[in-house]
Amino acid sequence: MPFDFSDEYKEIVQNILSDRFPQVSKIYDLKARSKGERKFLEFRLEFKKDSHPLEDPKILESLLDDLKQEFPYTEIIIYPNQR
Repeated sequence: MPFDFSDEYKEIVQNILSDRFPQVSKIYDLKARSKGERKFLEFRLEFKKDSHPLEDPKILESLLDDLKQEFPYTEIIIYPNQR
């Protein structure tokens, strides 16, 4: 049975975003769970309206790198809102 630990991850993810990614306006639908020894983190991400859409892939890649360092054995899925 999956174990939900979203609250533990939410603060860490929000701190990373606020410290390094001012182009992101908010995250929502954050789900962190484990099944057996596998861990999963997924959430939706919304960019600020004044950020340039061509920068989105670079921001997502950088964010993913930071999250992988923080959660090395976790599968991370980010769903950016379409502009």
